[in-house]
Amino acid sequence: AAVDAVRGEVRFEGVRFAYDDAPDEVAIEGLDLHVRPGETVALVGPSGSGKSTVLNMVIGFLSPTGGRLALDGRDMAELDLRTYRRFLAVVPQESLLFEGSIRDNVTYGSSDLSDDDVLSALRDANAMDFVEQMGGLDAVIGERGARLSGGQRQRLAIARALVRDPRVLVLDEATSALDNASERLVQEALGRLMRGRTTFVVAHRLSTIRGADRIAVMRRGRLVEIGSHAELMAADGAYAELERLASGPVSA
Repeated sequence: AAVDAVRGEVRFEGVRFAYDDAPDEVAIEGLDLHVRPGETVALVGPSGSGKSTVLNMVIGFLSPTGGRLALDGRDMAELDLRTYRRFLAVVPQESLLFEGSIRDNVTYGSSDLSDDDVLSALRDANAMDFVEQMGGLDAVIGERGARLSGGQRQRLAIARALVRDPRVLVLDEATSALDNASERLVQEALGRLMRGRTTFVVAHRLSTIRGADRIAVMRRGRLVEIGSHAELMAADGAYAELERLASGPVSA
């Protein structure tokens, strides 16, 4: 079925996933997670805990091998995913920029956008300063964005997501390759992008996920703990342990 509107409610009901080449090794087992429209949920856990598998199911690259994944109450297995992806934006760790104008890189795949739309997205993405220095929307960026710093590339990727006005957003390690100065600008831009949108975040830096509405702690394909940063710190379980490891030894 075609998707012509999205509120952004995502519900995992007893979801299981195993990859074809390793059917006995379950990547996700018994996942129950109800994400409300506009809510930000961060996924944390060690490598191989199932975080990327969850993101790939939200994007529609993978389908559950058991249980049910529903978008706004409709089983995603029955939806035309091409039409769903018009309402979805992904900001990965390394955004794919191509040789062409800044305008073309931001409107990527959307032909009905005005220059005003693009400029507004660039402003919200904290990208106008360097875009103006380069000469505006017609300035050409080299292949893979070679003329840009990592932080500048990420801000263009955020502008690309903003201009689509998505209902569902996936941020996959979007700030992990940045230094602190550029991370601040990118974090600020991400904050604007996430407002009012259902957002799934995966990040290694726990500092980037403390502000999420809820944090889901994954371990070996299972959801072991979920709550806000404050709730999980008070519970003193798996998340609090990750926080202690992340902050390292503290000397008085």
